[in-house]
Amino acid sequence: MKPILAVDFDGALLRSRPFDEAHKRWFSLMSVLLNDNSINKYARLEDYFPKVHEVMKRYLGDVDHETRVKFARNLFSMATIAEVTTDDLVGDFADYLRGLKKKYRLALITSAPEASVEPILHKVGCSNLFDILYKSPMGKRPDKKELFEEFIKEYGKPKYYIGNGDKDITSCRELGIPAISVNWVSKGTVKGDYDIQSVKELEAILR
Repeated sequence: MKPILAVDFDGALLRSRPFDEAHKRWFSLMSVLLNDNSINKYARLEDYFPKVHEVMKRYLGDVDHETRVKFARNLFSMATIAEVTTDDLVGDFADYLRGLKKKYRLALITSAPEASVEPILHKVGCSNLFDILYKSPMGKRPDKKELFEEFIKEYGKPKYYIGNGDKDITSCRELGIPAISVNWVSKGTVKGDYDIQSVKELEAILR
């Protein structure tokens, strides 16, 4: 069986712009619905998820945790799908991945809400790019390490994981997944087993 090459969504295949804008839109919309402009400032927090729950409690009332998360992530999914365009795709990377399909099984492992993944792939012309889509459930807070662990149980460890140089790379290190950190969307702070600047450098590793 072909080895698995795993890829991240935001920061590797896609530029971060639509996700960042959707994040701002989420808080902006909730500020309108709750008639409270101060909610907009939460979008600037590094750890904003506690504020998501606070806002959801105000908006939905006394509902369970999963319902709050699902509602919030559905709204974020809609905003992200609306934002994304073909310009957000890292085109040379997508083209290179298409050329690897005979050699690897391509897997997208993403903490983006599962409802948004396939519509976004369709919008950027990548509907048939991946053999495996491993997505974050709508009713759970995104947890990439947990996704990696579940993926390994089902499919085994990927040959490589390609992602932005963030905490995902740390999770790979902890789980023994060889990681390639890429800097073509943004400069990461965590380096993988390989740290590269361009698709050409990736070609040299996977050749």
